[in-house]
Amino acid sequence: MPRKECWAGVAKAWNAILKEAVHPDGVIGFIQGTGKEPKDSQPVTYDKIPDFEDFGTGCLLLAGSEVYKL
Repeated sequence: MPRKECWAGVAKAWNAILKEAVHPDGVIGFIQGTGKEPKDSQPVTYDKIPDFEDFGTGCLLLAGSEVYKL
């Protein structure tokens, strides 16, 4: 898909992630923590800091690098 066709949606989604999920101090909200089952780290909220947030940080950085490439 050409960049021109998808850029508006990508930019809207990226800006929403930055506005709604990233705290002012850089901590990322809405990340599910580790556990045997998904219910072990529920509820997933903006304010709950998971016991192991590196997975979410890596996903955000990877997404950012792809947005940058566009």
